[in-house]
Amino acid sequence: MHVSKTKVSLLCLVAALVLVSCSAKAADQKEYGADTDYFIGLQYLEEGKIEDAASKFEKCAKKGSGYCARKSAEELCKIGDIQQKNSAVLFLVNSFRDSDSLLIAARQLSSSKEINKLIEITENLDFSKEKNETIKLRLEAMKTRCDSRFEEEVFQWFTSCPVSEQHLQFYRDTYNHPDFDNPEEVYTVRNFVINYRVELYHRNYFYTLNNADIILNYMEKGEIPELELLASDIGKSYLYASGQYVKNGQYFKTLAETWAGTKLEYYFWFYAGRFYNKAGNYFNSSKNCFTKAMACANTENQKDDALWYLLEISRSFSVDTLIANIGEYSRQWTKASNFESFFEGLITPLLASGKWEAFYNIYTAIDGYATDETVGQYAYIYGRLCQKGLAKGGTEKMESAFRRACNSGSSVYYKALAAYQLKLTKDELSAIFGKTGIYKYESIDTDAEKLLKGYAAFGFPQYIYENYRNLYKKGISLETSLYLSDFLIKCATASNDYYPQSLRIASRASFYAERPLTKEELKLVYPQNYKEIIEENCAKYDFNPSVMYALVRSESFFDADVQSVAGANGLTQLMVPTADDIARRLKKSDYDIVDPATNVELGTWYLNNLYTRCNNSFLMAFFSYNGGITRVRKWLKGSMIEFGQKSAMPEDLFLETVPITETREYGRKLVSATVMYDYLYNNISFADSVQQVIK
Repeated sequence: MHVSKTKVSLLCLVAALVLVSCSAKAADQKEYGADTDYFIGLQYLEEGKIEDAASKFEKCAKKGSGYCARKSAEELCKIGDIQQKNSAVLFLVNSFRDSDSLLIAARQLSSSKEINKLIEITENLDFSKEKNETIKLRLEAMKTRCDSRFEEEVFQWFTSCPVSEQHLQFYRDTYNHPDFDNPEEVYTVRNFVINYRVELYHRNYFYTLNNADIILNYMEKGEIPELELLASDIGKSYLYASGQYVKNGQYFKTLAETWAGTKLEYYFWFYAGRFYNKAGNYFNSSKNCFTKAMACANTENQKDDALWYLLEISRSFSVDTLIANIGEYSRQWTKASNFESFFEGLITPLLASGKWEAFYNIYTAIDGYATDETVGQYAYIYGRLCQKGLAKGGTEKMESAFRRACNSGSSVYYKALAAYQLKLTKDELSAIFGKTGIYKYESIDTDAEKLLKGYAAFGFPQYIYENYRNLYKKGISLETSLYLSDFLIKCATASNDYYPQSLRIASRASFYAERPLTKEELKLVYPQNYKEIIEENCAKYDFNPSVMYALVRSESFFDADVQSVAGANGLTQLMVPTADDIARRLKKSDYDIVDPATNVELGTWYLNNLYTRCNNSFLMAFFSYNGGITRVRKWLKGSMIEFGQKSAMPEDLFLETVPITETREYGRKLVSATVMYDYLYNNISFADSVQQVIK
């Protein structure tokens, strides 16, 4: 059932002003001052009182605080005739000159044919950072005016940022590009370079490979600047269109030496390293190239990219050598999170080759340099390998590893399993699981908080999430975030759309939490939305409700209308063929797959069925729900052979051997969420919950 925005706003305003649980105070002039005019203006808009709304917005735009003034100025750009809107966008740009205001103004001035004004307000743009649509509108206006700078700025746009759909639309519809298939066509150097980048975007790598020397020649002669993106384009062309890896490696090494001291040098060393790596048996050459690429990197991300490949080729060449040098490598990266995927991908090969001791060597070497999630992951696995008698180490080293895993950043999974192994007390558990923050704000943006809380206080929940998503990185306190999350979950009685929005705010806030969250606060991160439906179906099929809450949270974030790219539908993300099969078994001849009650019933039956077929193993049922039961049985059989197990392989260690990253992470998510639901709502100890979920 769809409810109008006006009705939703009124319902939520009542909730905000009347319900104590909503924690909102009556909004008044004293609390919001001049910003009150913005929110009253929104109310007038919903009532159709356009002139009254415009009056309020004008007042707030001039006297309100930061974001409320800005929002008021934006609203004025939508009201009135063409002249009024043109005047409003110029006021917006002059008062709040940034990318968003420029785009709003450019759209309006373009639609009203005010091309001179459009060109004037978009002077001196940084084409590498500005919104592509804004640049496109500027260039279209310059073309109309026959501006003498047009060709130069088109070239600048096409060579200062990645080619986008906006570029292609402009190239096709506006830019008079030559016909390069016609040998008699006359073209300029800039024409050729622009076309080269367009062809690369279309993955016409053979064309760009055959013309790479021309681009290099242009740069050598100074006919075009030394452009980093073109150096990268040339590397991609050779990588994807030529299999002569050794020859290419030698060629790019020569290019790197030729262009030493320029910004292009990095790209040539980087691609030389990749070619030598693809050639095989050229480890030292590849290593040397990536090392030199790191030394001349232009940015921190470039350095990390080269180091990532250096780690990868080291792993392929000799895992033992990699382990021996991992501490040294970890001290060289600039952003630890860039390497989480590398360490995730290293686990299965280490386990498959029986290198149990490596987990201790790695986690102790990278502690303090890698992310807490990575360190905790390796520490837990080492502790379990010790416990199973596979890795060496006494009780003290094993317990130390488990305790390090308990401090594994935001990873509830390894915290929960390590806490279970250590048999921690309730007080210890509260300290561990309340602490979820992994990022820190430098400061709190009080103006942003005022805007967001104002939406709640004046009954406009429909504006909260979008604005929170745009503003949270500027600094929103945990208290404000949880207040907004709680407000939205109360408003979900009027619209289920607010369930996922509430959860997303609470989840995001937990990553920036400056203090441990209480149990009640954690319930916003792990809510019991659709409680009646979920509890009823779990009772009907004799299934654990915590598991179903975990499934729905992980699959859909409680968004009943969501459909995945693969075609999965609803709260439990069922594929249509799967749902059809379940419905046939349940004798439902006609059903709506996105109806919450129906979707949860089908999903509950299906997961329960998998649980039974997987010998009452929740973890194996989770894997089967995501990857298919036949595939999971095959993985399990292969892993038991690798570990020398004939039966009953520990499920937590099996998880680490699952070959598909998505399925491994899916298992971790559902175990974590199940344990948290048991902890928060059922007062079940971690020991009991983990024991039920993982055998």
